[in-house]
Amino acid sequence: MLSAGEVDDKAKRLLTPNRAWLYYLVFGGAYSALFTLGVYTENNIILSLVWPANAFMLGMLVRFPLLARPPGWIACLLGFAIAIAAVGYGPAVDAGLAIYSFGVVAIGYVLLSSFDRSDQRLERPTSILYLLAAVVPASLYAGIAGSVLNGPVFSTPPTVSAFRYWFSVELLNQLAFLPMILAFPEDRHWARQLPLTLHDQAPIIVLALSAVVGIFFGGMAAFAFPVPALLWCAISYRVFLTALLTFAFCAWAVIATTMGYIDVSNLSQSTVLSISMGGALITLGPLIISTTTATRNEVLDQLRYLAAEREIVSNELEHRIKNLFALVNGLVSLSVRDNPSMRPLAKTLRDRLVALQQAQGLIWTGSASSAAAGKLTSLRELIAVLLSPYQGDADSRFAIYGDDAFVDTGIVTPLALVFHELATNSVKHGALGDPTGMLEVHIRRDIDELRIKWTEKVSRPNDPPGITATGFGSKLLDLTIKSQLRGSYSRTWTAGRMDIEINLPGKLFHAVPHEPGDLAQES
Repeated sequence: MLSAGEVDDKAKRLLTPNRAWLYYLVFGGAYSALFTLGVYTENNIILSLVWPANAFMLGMLVRFPLLARPPGWIACLLGFAIAIAAVGYGPAVDAGLAIYSFGVVAIGYVLLSSFDRSDQRLERPTSILYLLAAVVPASLYAGIAGSVLNGPVFSTPPTVSAFRYWFSVELLNQLAFLPMILAFPEDRHWARQLPLTLHDQAPIIVLALSAVVGIFFGGMAAFAFPVPALLWCAISYRVFLTALLTFAFCAWAVIATTMGYIDVSNLSQSTVLSISMGGALITLGPLIISTTTATRNEVLDQLRYLAAEREIVSNELEHRIKNLFALVNGLVSLSVRDNPSMRPLAKTLRDRLVALQQAQGLIWTGSASSAAAGKLTSLRELIAVLLSPYQGDADSRFAIYGDDAFVDTGIVTPLALVFHELATNSVKHGALGDPTGMLEVHIRRDIDELRIKWTEKVSRPNDPPGITATGFGSKLLDLTIKSQLRGSYSRTWTAGRMDIEINLPGKLFHAVPHEPGDLAQES
Protein backbone atom coordinates (compact mmCIF):
# COMPACT_ATOMS: atom_id res chain seq x y z
CA MET A 1 0.00 0.00 0.00
CA LEU A 2 1.25 3.50 -0.82
CA SER A 3 2.20 5.61 2.17
CA ALA A 4 0.89 9.12 2.60
CA GLY A 5 4.22 10.55 1.44
CA GLU A 6 4.26 8.34 -1.65
CA VAL A 7 0.70 9.39 -2.50
CA ASP A 8 1.65 13.07 -2.19
CA ASP A 9 4.75 12.61 -4.36
CA LYS A 10 2.81 10.75 -7.02
CA ALA A 11 0.03 13.32 -6.88
CA LYS A 12 2.52 16.12 -7.52
CA ARG A 13 3.85 14.27 -10.57
CA LEU A 14 0.52 13.20 -12.08
CA LEU A 15 -2.08 15.66 -10.89
CA THR A 16 -0.69 18.76 -12.46
CA PRO A 17 -2.89 21.88 -12.25
CA ASN A 18 -3.87 21.41 -15.90
CA ARG A 19 -5.49 18.03 -15.42
CA ALA A 20 -6.01 17.45 -11.68
CA TRP A 21 -9.39 19.12 -11.79
CA LEU A 22 -10.40 16.84 -14.68
CA TYR A 23 -9.85 13.64 -12.66
CA TYR A 24 -11.86 14.93 -9.73
CA LEU A 25 -14.57 16.29 -12.02
CA VAL A 26 -15.02 12.91 -13.72
CA PHE A 27 -14.96 11.12 -10.35
CA GLY A 28 -17.63 13.40 -8.85
CA GLY A 29 -19.74 13.30 -12.02
CA ALA A 30 -19.70 9.49 -12.13
CA TYR A 31 -20.74 9.31 -8.47
CA SER A 32 -23.57 11.78 -9.11
CA ALA A 33 -24.86 9.76 -12.08
CA LEU A 34 -24.81 6.47 -10.17
CA PHE A 35 -26.51 8.04 -7.17
CA THR A 36 -29.24 9.40 -9.44
CA LEU A 37 -29.67 5.93 -10.95
CA GLY A 38 -30.19 4.45 -7.50
CA VAL A 39 -32.78 7.08 -6.59
CA TYR A 40 -34.87 6.72 -9.76
CA THR A 41 -35.04 2.91 -9.59
CA GLU A 42 -36.38 2.65 -6.03
CA ASN A 43 -39.97 1.81 -7.06
CA ASN A 44 -39.11 -1.30 -9.11
CA ILE A 45 -39.07 -4.65 -7.28
CA ILE A 46 -35.76 -5.58 -8.91
CA LEU A 47 -34.12 -2.28 -9.80
CA SER A 48 -34.65 -1.01 -6.26
CA LEU A 49 -31.86 -3.38 -5.28
CA VAL A 50 -29.43 -1.44 -7.49
CA TRP A 51 -27.65 1.22 -5.41
CA PRO A 52 -24.13 1.35 -6.92
CA ALA A 53 -22.94 4.84 -5.95
CA ASN A 54 -21.47 3.92 -2.55
CA ALA A 55 -19.69 0.81 -3.85
CA PHE A 56 -18.27 2.80 -6.77
CA MET A 57 -16.95 5.58 -4.55
CA LEU A 58 -15.43 3.16 -2.03
CA GLY A 59 -13.75 1.08 -4.73
CA MET A 60 -12.26 4.12 -6.49
CA LEU A 61 -10.91 5.61 -3.26
CA VAL A 62 -9.16 2.36 -2.33
CA ARG A 63 -7.99 1.34 -5.81
CA PHE A 64 -6.69 4.80 -6.74
CA PRO A 65 -5.24 6.39 -3.58
CA LEU A 66 -4.80 9.71 -5.39
CA LEU A 67 -8.60 10.09 -5.41
CA ALA A 68 -8.72 9.59 -1.64
CA ARG A 69 -7.20 13.03 -1.11
CA PRO A 70 -9.59 15.75 0.18
CA PRO A 71 -10.47 17.00 -3.35
CA GLY A 72 -11.78 13.54 -4.18
CA TRP A 73 -14.18 13.51 -1.22
CA ILE A 74 -15.25 17.06 -1.98
CA ALA A 75 -15.91 16.16 -5.64
CA CYS A 76 -18.22 13.30 -4.57
CA LEU A 77 -19.95 15.55 -2.05
CA LEU A 78 -20.62 18.12 -4.79
CA GLY A 79 -21.87 15.32 -7.07
CA PHE A 80 -24.19 14.17 -4.31
CA ALA A 81 -25.47 17.74 -3.85
CA ILE A 82 -26.20 18.10 -7.57
CA ALA A 83 -28.01 14.76 -7.73
CA ILE A 84 -30.09 15.33 -4.62
CA ALA A 85 -31.02 18.87 -5.75
CA ALA A 86 -32.36 17.47 -9.01
CA VAL A 87 -34.56 15.03 -7.09
CA GLY A 88 -35.88 17.67 -4.67
CA TYR A 89 -36.37 15.63 -1.51
CA GLY A 90 -35.88 18.48 0.96
CA PRO A 91 -33.19 19.35 3.55
CA ALA A 92 -34.07 16.63 6.09
CA VAL A 93 -34.07 13.83 3.55
CA ASP A 94 -30.91 15.21 1.92
CA ALA A 95 -29.08 15.23 5.24
CA GLY A 96 -30.25 11.68 6.03
CA LEU A 97 -29.09 10.35 2.66
CA ALA A 98 -25.71 12.07 3.09
CA ILE A 99 -25.26 10.50 6.54
CA TYR A 100 -26.21 7.11 5.13
CA SER A 101 -24.11 7.19 1.95
CA PHE A 102 -20.91 8.82 3.19
CA GLY A 103 -21.04 6.85 6.42
CA VAL A 104 -21.03 3.57 4.46
CA VAL A 105 -18.12 4.74 2.33
CA ALA A 106 -16.13 6.08 5.30
CA ILE A 107 -16.42 2.83 7.27
CA GLY A 108 -15.51 0.70 4.27
CA TYR A 109 -12.58 2.95 3.36
CA VAL A 110 -11.09 3.00 6.87
CA LEU A 111 -11.21 -0.80 7.05
CA LEU A 112 -10.04 -1.55 3.51
CA SER A 113 -7.23 1.02 3.58
CA SER A 114 -5.81 -0.61 6.72
CA PHE A 115 -5.16 -3.87 4.86
CA ASP A 116 -2.10 -4.75 2.83
CA ARG A 117 -2.07 -3.46 -0.75
CA SER A 118 -2.01 -7.02 -2.10
CA ASP A 119 -5.22 -7.81 -0.23
CA GLN A 120 -6.81 -4.60 -1.45
CA ARG A 121 -6.01 -5.68 -5.02
CA LEU A 122 -7.41 -9.20 -4.40
CA GLU A 123 -4.06 -10.80 -5.20
CA ARG A 124 -4.05 -13.49 -2.50
CA PRO A 125 -6.40 -16.36 -1.62
CA THR A 126 -7.30 -14.71 1.70
CA SER A 127 -8.09 -11.36 0.05
CA ILE A 128 -11.80 -12.18 -0.23
CA LEU A 129 -11.93 -12.60 3.54
CA TYR A 130 -10.41 -9.15 3.98
CA LEU A 131 -12.92 -7.77 1.50
CA LEU A 132 -15.79 -9.24 3.53
CA ALA A 133 -14.19 -7.90 6.72
CA ALA A 134 -14.66 -4.41 5.27
CA VAL A 135 -17.97 -4.59 3.42
CA VAL A 136 -19.91 -6.49 6.09
CA PRO A 137 -19.39 -3.78 8.77
CA ALA A 138 -20.20 -1.10 6.18
CA SER A 139 -23.38 -3.00 5.29
CA LEU A 140 -24.27 -3.38 8.97
CA TYR A 141 -24.01 0.38 9.29
CA ALA A 142 -26.27 0.67 6.23
CA GLY A 143 -28.84 -1.59 7.92
CA ILE A 144 -28.73 0.40 11.15
CA ALA A 145 -28.89 3.77 9.36
CA GLY A 146 -31.70 2.50 7.15
CA SER A 147 -33.67 1.41 10.23
CA VAL A 148 -33.22 4.80 11.89
CA LEU A 149 -34.01 6.77 8.73
CA ASN A 150 -36.88 4.51 7.65
CA GLY A 151 -40.05 6.53 7.15
CA PRO A 152 -38.86 10.14 6.93
CA VAL A 153 -36.04 9.33 4.47
CA PHE A 154 -36.34 5.75 3.18
CA SER A 155 -39.40 3.81 2.11
CA THR A 156 -38.82 0.14 2.81
CA PRO A 157 -41.03 -2.60 1.27
CA PRO A 158 -43.63 -3.66 3.84
CA THR A 159 -42.71 -7.36 3.64
CA VAL A 160 -39.06 -6.71 4.62
CA SER A 161 -37.62 -5.16 7.77
CA ALA A 162 -35.68 -1.95 7.18
CA PHE A 163 -32.48 -3.35 8.66
CA ARG A 164 -32.54 -6.50 6.52
CA TYR A 165 -33.42 -4.59 3.38
CA TRP A 166 -30.71 -1.92 3.52
CA PHE A 167 -28.08 -4.32 4.83
CA SER A 168 -28.81 -6.65 1.90
CA VAL A 169 -28.94 -3.86 -0.70
CA GLU A 170 -25.57 -2.46 0.37
CA LEU A 171 -23.94 -5.89 0.60
CA LEU A 172 -25.30 -6.87 -2.83
CA ASN A 173 -23.86 -3.80 -4.50
CA GLN A 174 -20.53 -3.97 -2.68
CA LEU A 175 -20.00 -7.60 -3.72
CA ALA A 176 -21.01 -6.85 -7.30
CA PHE A 177 -18.99 -3.67 -7.88
CA LEU A 178 -16.02 -3.69 -5.49
CA PRO A 179 -14.08 -6.74 -6.81
CA MET A 180 -14.21 -5.38 -10.36
CA ILE A 181 -12.86 -1.98 -9.29
CA LEU A 182 -10.26 -3.23 -6.81
CA ALA A 183 -8.77 -5.71 -9.29
CA PHE A 184 -8.62 -3.14 -12.09
CA PRO A 185 -5.21 -3.75 -13.74
CA GLU A 186 -2.38 -1.35 -14.23
CA ASP A 187 -1.95 0.07 -17.74
CA ARG A 188 1.02 -2.16 -18.51
CA HIS A 189 -0.82 -5.31 -17.42
CA TRP A 190 -3.86 -5.03 -19.68
CA ALA A 191 -2.48 -7.43 -22.29
CA ARG A 192 -2.24 -10.18 -19.67
CA GLN A 193 -5.95 -9.84 -18.82
CA LEU A 194 -7.48 -10.26 -22.27
CA PRO A 195 -8.33 -13.66 -23.82
CA LEU A 196 -6.86 -13.12 -27.27
CA THR A 197 -7.36 -16.55 -28.88
CA LEU A 198 -10.52 -18.53 -29.54
CA HIS A 199 -9.32 -21.19 -27.12
CA ASP A 200 -8.98 -18.58 -24.38
CA GLN A 201 -12.43 -17.19 -25.16
CA ALA A 202 -14.18 -20.55 -24.79
CA PRO A 203 -15.22 -20.04 -21.12
CA ILE A 204 -16.80 -16.66 -21.98
CA ILE A 205 -18.66 -18.18 -24.94
CA VAL A 206 -19.97 -21.00 -22.74
CA LEU A 207 -20.99 -18.46 -20.08
CA ALA A 208 -23.01 -16.47 -22.63
CA LEU A 209 -24.64 -19.62 -24.03
CA SER A 210 -25.54 -20.89 -20.56
CA ALA A 211 -27.22 -17.54 -19.78
CA VAL A 212 -29.30 -17.86 -22.95
CA VAL A 213 -30.23 -21.46 -22.13
CA GLY A 214 -31.19 -20.38 -18.59
CA ILE A 215 -33.60 -17.79 -19.98
CA PHE A 216 -35.00 -20.40 -22.38
CA PHE A 217 -35.84 -22.79 -19.53
CA GLY A 218 -37.03 -19.96 -17.25
CA GLY A 219 -37.92 -20.22 -13.59
CA MET A 220 -35.67 -19.68 -10.58
CA ALA A 221 -33.32 -22.41 -11.84
CA ALA A 222 -32.28 -20.06 -14.65
CA PHE A 223 -29.94 -18.30 -12.22
CA ALA A 224 -27.99 -21.54 -11.72
CA PHE A 225 -27.26 -22.24 -15.40
CA PRO A 226 -24.27 -19.84 -15.73
CA VAL A 227 -22.64 -20.94 -12.45
CA PRO A 228 -20.53 -23.84 -13.86
CA ALA A 229 -19.30 -21.57 -16.65
CA LEU A 230 -18.43 -18.91 -14.06
CA LEU A 231 -16.30 -21.45 -12.22
CA TRP A 232 -14.58 -22.34 -15.50
CA CYS A 233 -13.88 -18.65 -16.08
CA ALA A 234 -12.44 -18.38 -12.57
CA ILE A 235 -9.98 -21.17 -13.32
CA SER A 236 -9.05 -19.77 -16.72
CA TYR A 237 -8.78 -16.02 -16.17
CA ARG A 238 -7.16 -13.52 -13.87
CA VAL A 239 -8.99 -11.87 -11.02
CA PHE A 240 -10.10 -8.71 -12.84
CA LEU A 241 -11.66 -10.53 -15.77
CA THR A 242 -13.33 -12.98 -13.40
CA ALA A 243 -14.71 -10.08 -11.34
CA LEU A 244 -15.92 -8.41 -14.55
CA LEU A 245 -17.71 -11.60 -15.60
CA THR A 246 -19.32 -12.07 -12.19
CA PHE A 247 -20.55 -8.47 -12.43
CA ALA A 248 -21.92 -9.31 -15.89
CA PHE A 249 -23.69 -12.29 -14.32
CA CYS A 250 -25.32 -10.01 -11.73
CA ALA A 251 -26.27 -7.48 -14.43
CA TRP A 252 -27.75 -10.29 -16.55
CA ALA A 253 -29.85 -11.46 -13.61
CA VAL A 254 -31.18 -7.92 -13.04
CA ILE A 255 -31.91 -7.30 -16.73
CA ALA A 256 -33.50 -10.73 -17.28
CA THR A 257 -35.87 -10.32 -14.33
CA THR A 258 -36.66 -6.66 -15.06
CA MET A 259 -37.59 -7.43 -18.68
CA GLY A 260 -39.68 -10.41 -17.66
CA TYR A 261 -37.51 -13.18 -19.13
CA ILE A 262 -37.36 -14.63 -15.63
CA ASP A 263 -40.74 -14.14 -13.98
CA VAL A 264 -40.68 -12.94 -10.36
CA SER A 265 -44.03 -11.13 -10.41
CA ASN A 266 -45.61 -13.72 -8.13
CA LEU A 267 -42.84 -13.41 -5.55
CA SER A 268 -42.71 -11.06 -2.61
CA GLN A 269 -39.97 -8.48 -2.15
CA SER A 270 -38.61 -10.60 0.70
CA THR A 271 -38.23 -13.65 -1.55
CA VAL A 272 -36.66 -11.60 -4.33
CA LEU A 273 -34.21 -10.12 -1.83
CA SER A 274 -33.30 -13.58 -0.58
CA ILE A 275 -32.72 -14.86 -4.11
CA SER A 276 -30.59 -11.82 -4.94
CA MET A 277 -28.47 -12.33 -1.83
CA GLY A 278 -27.95 -15.95 -2.80
CA GLY A 279 -26.82 -14.90 -6.27
CA ALA A 280 -24.40 -12.33 -4.88
CA LEU A 281 -22.88 -14.86 -2.50
CA ILE A 282 -22.56 -17.34 -5.37
CA THR A 283 -20.27 -14.85 -7.11
CA LEU A 284 -17.82 -15.14 -4.21
CA GLY A 285 -17.01 -18.70 -5.30
CA PRO A 286 -15.44 -17.73 -8.66
CA LEU A 287 -13.57 -14.87 -6.98
CA ILE A 288 -12.07 -17.18 -4.36
CA ILE A 289 -11.09 -19.68 -7.05
CA SER A 290 -9.62 -16.94 -9.23
CA THR A 291 -7.49 -15.44 -6.46
CA THR A 292 -6.21 -18.89 -5.51
CA THR A 293 -5.46 -19.73 -9.14
CA ALA A 294 -3.73 -16.39 -9.65
CA THR A 295 -1.48 -17.05 -6.66
CA ARG A 296 -0.67 -20.51 -7.97
CA ASN A 297 0.11 -19.12 -11.42
CA GLU A 298 2.44 -16.52 -9.95
CA VAL A 299 4.31 -19.24 -8.07
CA LEU A 300 4.54 -21.30 -11.26
CA ASP A 301 5.82 -18.27 -13.20
CA GLN A 302 8.48 -17.70 -10.56
CA LEU A 303 9.47 -21.37 -10.70
CA ARG A 304 9.73 -21.19 -14.50
CA TYR A 305 11.89 -18.09 -14.23
CA LEU A 306 14.13 -19.75 -11.65
CA ALA A 307 14.35 -22.90 -13.77
CA ALA A 308 15.38 -20.87 -16.82
CA GLU A 309 17.91 -18.96 -14.76
CA ARG A 310 19.24 -22.19 -13.31
CA GLU A 311 19.56 -23.64 -16.80
CA ILE A 312 21.66 -20.68 -17.91
CA VAL A 313 23.92 -20.96 -14.86
CA SER A 314 24.14 -24.73 -15.32
CA ASN A 315 25.21 -24.42 -18.96
CA GLU A 316 27.81 -21.82 -18.08
CA LEU A 317 29.14 -23.97 -15.24
CA GLU A 318 29.29 -27.02 -17.52
CA HIS A 319 31.29 -25.02 -20.04
CA ARG A 320 33.71 -23.82 -17.38
CA ILE A 321 34.19 -27.31 -15.95
CA LYS A 322 34.99 -28.70 -19.41
CA ASN A 323 37.53 -25.93 -19.89
CA LEU A 324 39.01 -26.72 -16.48
CA PHE A 325 39.46 -30.40 -17.33
CA ALA A 326 41.06 -29.47 -20.64
CA LEU A 327 43.37 -27.01 -18.90
CA VAL A 328 44.49 -29.54 -16.27
CA ASN A 329 45.10 -32.21 -18.93
CA GLY A 330 47.16 -29.72 -20.91
CA LEU A 331 49.20 -28.75 -17.85
CA VAL A 332 49.90 -32.42 -17.06
CA SER A 333 51.07 -33.04 -20.64
CA LEU A 334 53.33 -29.97 -20.64
CA SER A 335 54.78 -30.84 -17.25
CA VAL A 336 56.08 -34.26 -18.34
CA ARG A 337 57.18 -33.34 -21.86
CA ASP A 338 60.86 -33.06 -20.82
CA ASN A 339 60.67 -35.83 -18.22
CA PRO A 340 59.99 -39.17 -19.92
CA SER A 341 60.16 -41.10 -16.64
CA MET A 342 57.00 -39.30 -15.44
CA ARG A 343 54.93 -40.13 -18.51
CA PRO A 344 53.33 -43.31 -17.06
CA LEU A 345 52.24 -41.33 -14.01
CA ALA A 346 50.95 -38.55 -16.27
CA LYS A 347 48.99 -41.07 -18.34
CA THR A 348 47.38 -42.50 -15.20
CA LEU A 349 46.47 -39.01 -14.00
CA ARG A 350 45.02 -38.05 -17.38
CA ASP A 351 42.99 -41.27 -17.53
CA ARG A 352 41.51 -40.49 -14.13
CA LEU A 353 40.71 -36.95 -15.20
CA VAL A 354 39.01 -38.26 -18.35
CA ALA A 355 36.93 -40.65 -16.23
CA LEU A 356 35.90 -37.84 -13.95
CA GLN A 357 35.05 -35.67 -16.96
CA GLN A 358 32.87 -38.44 -18.43
CA ALA A 359 31.13 -38.94 -15.10
CA GLN A 360 30.60 -35.20 -14.76
CA GLY A 361 29.09 -35.18 -18.25
CA LEU A 362 26.41 -37.58 -17.06
CA ILE A 363 25.36 -35.07 -14.43
CA TRP A 364 24.83 -32.31 -16.98
CA THR A 365 23.50 -34.03 -20.05
CA GLY A 366 21.77 -37.07 -18.60
CA SER A 367 20.25 -39.79 -20.77
CA ALA A 368 16.83 -41.06 -21.70
CA SER A 369 16.71 -43.27 -18.64
CA SER A 370 17.99 -40.48 -16.46
CA ALA A 371 15.28 -38.15 -17.67
CA ALA A 372 12.65 -40.71 -16.70
CA ALA A 373 13.85 -40.63 -13.12
CA GLY A 374 13.96 -36.92 -12.60
CA LYS A 375 17.28 -36.36 -14.41
CA LEU A 376 19.31 -38.36 -11.92
CA THR A 377 22.23 -40.46 -13.10
CA SER A 378 21.75 -44.15 -13.84
CA LEU A 379 24.28 -46.27 -11.91
CA ARG A 380 24.48 -48.83 -14.71
CA GLU A 381 25.04 -46.08 -17.24
CA LEU A 382 27.74 -44.52 -15.08
CA ILE A 383 29.64 -47.81 -14.82
CA ALA A 384 29.21 -48.47 -18.55
CA VAL A 385 30.65 -45.06 -19.44
CA LEU A 386 33.67 -45.59 -17.20
CA LEU A 387 34.33 -49.06 -18.67
CA SER A 388 33.70 -48.07 -22.29
CA PRO A 389 37.40 -47.34 -23.06
CA TYR A 390 38.14 -51.01 -22.39
CA GLN A 391 35.54 -52.36 -24.81
CA GLY A 392 37.04 -55.01 -27.11
CA ASP A 393 36.90 -54.84 -30.88
CA ALA A 394 34.77 -57.95 -31.15
CA ASP A 395 33.17 -59.49 -28.07
CA SER A 396 32.40 -57.47 -25.01
CA ARG A 397 35.01 -57.53 -22.27
CA PHE A 398 32.49 -56.77 -19.56
CA ALA A 399 28.79 -57.07 -18.74
CA ILE A 400 26.53 -55.30 -16.26
CA TYR A 401 23.61 -57.20 -14.78
CA GLY A 402 20.86 -56.85 -12.24
CA ASP A 403 18.88 -53.92 -10.93
CA ASP A 404 19.37 -50.31 -11.84
CA ALA A 405 19.40 -47.40 -9.45
CA PHE A 406 19.57 -43.69 -9.93
CA VAL A 407 22.29 -41.73 -8.22
CA ASP A 408 22.08 -38.28 -6.72
CA THR A 409 24.51 -35.91 -8.40
CA GLY A 410 26.38 -35.40 -5.15
CA ILE A 411 27.81 -38.94 -5.16
CA VAL A 412 28.46 -39.39 -8.88
CA THR A 413 32.07 -38.17 -8.59
CA PRO A 414 33.15 -40.46 -5.70
CA LEU A 415 31.51 -43.45 -7.39
CA ALA A 416 33.29 -42.56 -10.63
CA LEU A 417 36.63 -42.53 -8.80
CA VAL A 418 35.93 -45.95 -7.26
CA PHE A 419 34.98 -47.70 -10.51
CA HIS A 420 37.72 -45.99 -12.49
CA GLU A 421 40.26 -47.25 -9.95
CA LEU A 422 38.84 -50.77 -10.13
CA ALA A 423 38.94 -50.64 -13.93
CA THR A 424 42.52 -49.34 -13.96
CA ASN A 425 43.60 -52.10 -11.59
CA SER A 426 41.76 -54.66 -13.75
CA VAL A 427 43.70 -53.52 -16.82
CA LYS A 428 47.00 -53.92 -14.98
CA HIS A 429 46.37 -57.15 -13.10
CA GLY A 430 42.94 -58.55 -13.84
CA ALA A 431 40.28 -59.41 -16.41
CA LEU A 432 40.60 -56.29 -18.58
CA GLY A 433 44.30 -57.00 -19.03
CA ASP A 434 43.68 -60.64 -19.99
CA PRO A 435 42.73 -61.24 -23.66
CA THR A 436 40.32 -63.97 -22.55
CA GLY A 437 39.30 -62.37 -19.26
CA MET A 438 35.78 -61.33 -18.38
CA LEU A 439 34.51 -58.64 -16.02
CA GLU A 440 30.99 -58.86 -14.62
CA VAL A 441 29.23 -56.26 -12.49
CA HIS A 442 26.06 -57.32 -10.73
CA ILE A 443 23.82 -54.77 -8.97
CA ARG A 444 21.15 -55.69 -6.45
CA ARG A 445 19.01 -53.15 -4.71
CA ASP A 446 17.37 -54.08 -1.41
CA ILE A 447 15.17 -51.90 0.77
CA ASP A 448 18.00 -50.52 2.91
CA GLU A 449 21.08 -51.41 0.93
CA LEU A 450 22.58 -51.45 -2.54
CA ARG A 451 25.02 -54.28 -3.31
CA ILE A 452 27.47 -54.10 -6.19
CA LYS A 453 29.45 -57.26 -6.94
CA TRP A 454 32.54 -56.75 -9.11
CA THR A 455 33.73 -60.12 -10.47
CA GLU A 456 36.85 -60.64 -12.57
CA LYS A 457 37.54 -63.98 -14.28
CA VAL A 458 41.01 -64.53 -15.70
CA SER A 459 42.83 -67.37 -17.42
CA ARG A 460 45.93 -67.02 -15.20
CA PRO A 461 44.88 -68.63 -11.91
CA ASN A 462 48.21 -68.14 -10.19
CA ASP A 463 48.41 -64.37 -10.68
CA PRO A 464 48.31 -62.39 -7.42
CA PRO A 465 45.35 -60.12 -6.80
CA GLY A 466 45.80 -56.59 -8.00
CA ILE A 467 44.55 -54.71 -4.92
CA THR A 468 46.71 -54.89 -1.83
CA ALA A 469 45.87 -53.71 1.62
CA THR A 470 48.46 -50.92 1.53
CA GLY A 471 48.11 -49.88 -2.11
CA PHE A 472 46.55 -46.76 -3.54
CA GLY A 473 43.44 -48.69 -4.58
CA SER A 474 42.70 -49.84 -1.03
CA LYS A 475 43.25 -46.34 0.36
CA LEU A 476 40.93 -44.88 -2.26
CA LEU A 477 38.22 -47.45 -1.52
CA ASP A 478 38.55 -46.87 2.22
CA LEU A 479 38.36 -43.11 1.85
CA THR A 480 35.50 -43.10 -0.63
CA ILE A 481 33.31 -46.07 0.28
CA LYS A 482 33.80 -46.23 4.03
CA SER A 483 34.39 -42.59 4.98
CA GLN A 484 32.52 -40.60 2.35
CA LEU A 485 29.63 -42.89 1.38
CA ARG A 486 29.30 -44.67 4.76
CA GLY A 487 29.38 -48.10 3.12
CA SER A 488 31.61 -51.16 3.23
CA TYR A 489 33.42 -53.49 0.86
CA SER A 490 35.16 -56.89 0.92
CA ARG A 491 37.52 -58.76 -1.41
CA THR A 492 37.73 -62.48 -2.02
CA TRP A 493 39.78 -64.33 -4.59
CA THR A 494 40.14 -67.90 -5.72
CA ALA A 495 41.96 -69.52 -8.62
CA GLY A 496 41.22 -67.43 -11.69
CA ARG A 497 38.58 -65.26 -9.99
CA MET A 498 38.39 -62.19 -7.80
CA ASP A 499 35.20 -60.78 -6.23
CA ILE A 500 34.81 -57.34 -4.69
CA GLU A 501 31.46 -56.75 -3.00
CA ILE A 502 30.51 -53.16 -2.26
CA ASN A 503 27.61 -52.40 0.09
CA LEU A 504 26.22 -48.87 0.09
CA PRO A 505 23.30 -47.30 2.02
CA GLY A 506 20.06 -47.55 0.05
CA LYS A 507 19.10 -43.96 0.88
CA LEU A 508 21.78 -42.74 -1.53
CA PHE A 509 19.92 -44.23 -4.48
CA HIS A 510 16.51 -44.10 -6.11
CA ALA A 511 14.72 -47.17 -7.45
CA VAL A 512 13.52 -47.38 -11.06
CA PRO A 513 10.96 -49.72 -12.67
CA HIS A 514 12.46 -52.98 -13.88
CA GLU A 515 12.38 -53.74 -17.57
CA PRO A 516 10.67 -57.03 -18.56
CA GLY A 517 12.97 -59.86 -19.47
CA ASP A 518 16.71 -60.00 -19.06
CA LEU A 519 18.19 -56.89 -17.51
CA ALA A 520 21.66 -57.53 -18.82
CA GLN A 521 23.30 -54.56 -20.44
CA GLU A 522 26.47 -54.87 -22.39
CA SER A 523 28.46 -51.90 -23.51
